[in-house]
Amino acid sequence: MKKTAYFFSGFLPILTAVAIQFIASFFTAGIAAFFLLFSGGHQGIMSEMNALLTNTEFNACLMIIYTIICILLFGTFYYSNLGGCFLPKPSRTFHPLQLLGIMVLVPGSQFFCDFLTTVVSTIVPRWLEQYKELLENAGLDDNIGPLLLLYSVLLGPICEELIFRGVTLRLARKALPFWFANLFQAVLFGIYHMNWIQGIYAFAFGILLGYICEKGGSIYDSILLHILFNFWGTVIGPMLESLPDNLLTSVIILAGTFLSLGAGIPLFFWGTRRKELKNASPGLE
Repeated sequence: MKKTAYFFSGFLPILTAVAIQFIASFFTAGIAAFFLLFSGGHQGIMSEMNALLTNTEFNACLMIIYTIICILLFGTFYYSNLGGCFLPKPSRTFHPLQLLGIMVLVPGSQFFCDFLTTVVSTIVPRWLEQYKELLENAGLDDNIGPLLLLYSVLLGPICEELIFRGVTLRLARKALPFWFANLFQAVLFGIYHMNWIQGIYAFAFGILLGYICEKGGSIYDSILLHILFNFWGTVIGPMLESLPDNLLTSVIILAGTFLSLGAGIPLFFWGTRRKELKNASPGLE
C-alpha cells in the first residue's frame, strides 16, 4: 500500500509544476492588464495585451519567475524530504573522470536528439512545423535575448532536474526498481514539454539524465549535463548549421555521435567507481 502511494505521488511534481506555470501566467497577465487599464484606459487594451503576451522579453520574465518559484519549492522538498545534499563536499561528490564523461556525452546526446527529430519530422512533417513555430514564438531562435538565454541554459535545466530527477525519480524509486522508475520519470519529462518533437527527444534524453543522476549519486551530475546540453543546443548548435549538408558531414556527425556516447558513458562510470573507492578509502588516491 505504501509503495502504491509513492508511485502515484510521482505524478504530483509535474502536476504541481504545470499548476504553478498557469498561476504565474494568469497572475502576471492580470498585473499587466491592471497597469494597462490605468495607463491607457479601455481603448485598445485587448490589442495591447495581445502584444504584451506575445512579447518574447515578457514571456522570458514570466518563465524566469516560474522557474525560480519551482527551484525554491522543489529544491526545498528534495533537500528536506528526499535526502538531497544542498552543499556537497566537492572532493567527495565529483570526480574529474565523471566531469570529463559528462562533457564528452554532450555532443553525442545533441546529435542523437537531432537524429530523432529528423526521423520523427520525416514521418510526421507537421510536428516539425509546430515545433519550429513554438521556438519562434518563444524567441528561441538565432537572435535569442539574454533573459531567454539565462532561462534556457541555466534556470530551466536546474528547475527541470529538481522536478524530474530530484523529486519524481526519488519518489518513484521508493515504489519501483530503478529501470522502471527511470522510464516513468522520462515519460513525464517528455509530456512536460507539451509538443511531440520535444517530447520524444526529451524522453530519450531524460533516460540518460536519470541514469547519470542515479549512478553518479548526485543530482548535480545531471544538472551539469542538462546545462551543457542546452548550452550546446542554444549557442553551439546554430553555429554548426553553416556546415555543408553532404555525405561527409553526415558521416562525421554519425561517427562523433558513436564516439561521444561510446566514450562518455564508460568515462562517467569509471569516474563514479573511482569516486566510490576514494570515499570508501580516502587514502587510496
